[in-house]
Amino acid sequence: MTDIVPLGHAEAAAALRAAGPGARGFLDLDPVTQNDALLARTLERAEGQVLRVGETLVGAAPNRLQPRQSWVATTSDDEAAVRALVEFLVDYRRTTSCVALVPRGAPGGSAFLGAGFTDRGVLRGHRYASGAYHDVRVLFGRGFGRAEDR
Repeated sequence: MTDIVPLGHAEAAAALRAAGPGARGFLDLDPVTQNDALLARTLERAEGQVLRVGETLVGAAPNRLQPRQSWVATTSDDEAAVRALVEFLVDYRRTTSCVALVPRGAPGGSAFLGAGFTDRGVLRGHRYASGAYHDVRVLFGRGFGRAEDR
């Protein structure tokens, strides 16, 4: 498994800000318009976790309505980082499925597809940013974890 470094909420907020516009929409956050305190508080409230895999930030937050499902995000098209995130979630959160909401033009779509996710469609006008509503791609991955857990 690739080396994964968990970040605290304050450290994650600073790292997302440093990632710049590529981090917009990361777990429904916007480090371009939100300050670090708000980013950290929002991550904490959502039980979100941000991890560094090499130079890439990946993150996950549990879906409270589906206990074995996680919302996931990445700041780059690094497929290995997404695979490392999925392995981490399976091992430490017993996750069996993941959902990624990828805003148009944001990195990560090809990394999720390469890691076994499928494109399930587009949510039209789902995300509000920069004074307008934007489309978001829905990518879904399942079948993670041990067979007896599914």
